Amino acid sequence: MPTSEPIDVRDMAIVHRTFRNGFSEAARLVRAAPAPPTARVTFLADHIDFGIAALHIHHEGEDELLYPKLVERAPEQAPMTEQVEQEHQLIQEALDAASAACAAWRQRPSAETGEALTAALEHLNAVVQPHLDDEEQKIVPLAAVTLTQQEWDALGKHGVTRFPRNKRAIAFGMLLDPLDEADRAYMMRTLPSPVRLLYPLLIGRPWKRYASKLRAGT
Repeated sequence: MPTSEPIDVRDMAIVHRTFRNGFSEAARLVRAAPAPPTARVTFLADHIDFGIAALHIHHEGEDELLYPKLVERAPEQAPMTEQVEQEHQLIQEALDAASAACAAWRQRPSAETGEALTAALEHLNAVVQPHLDDEEQKIVPLAAVTLTQQEWDALGKHGVTRFPRNKRAIAFGMLLDPLDEADRAYMMRTLPSPVRLLYPLLIGRPWKRYASKLRAGT
């Protein structure tokens, strides 16, 4: 059931950029601190767990709100759509492995557990990258002519509502961090007017503090 005009789906590739960069950066940060103090271990482990949860939330939204509609409305594309969706299971296995490795490092930080966590994050990154390519090249163009704008926008709203309120500023700062000015302005438009007005206070400063702590010494 294609729509007459493609809807705006630009935000998917922008959101994906966070996942394209995040796990490889986390692996580098763990490897850069073979014998970190307890506070550093806790901070990095929390950061990694946050990234894992974010990708799980992202896929949860797609599984509920995107893929079923595509299969129903574009049955001729169902084999391709279902194949890409099935990649979520492979990624979930990698997410579970990274989560377990992170818990082990948090509890017993050592060169051995740190290297195991780094390897798990690098494997997760290797599994995620081709899936993001598949979604951007195959699924997103199909969604652009199959879903309504309201249905597509519900994906983003799903993600926002699943984050705890006290984590949303960091999540949005993390999203904007790798973007150029054009993409940053595009994503800023999704914020309520009062939040845009107070962006430096509500999001900008908390994210800068967080990013500075995250990348300290690198």
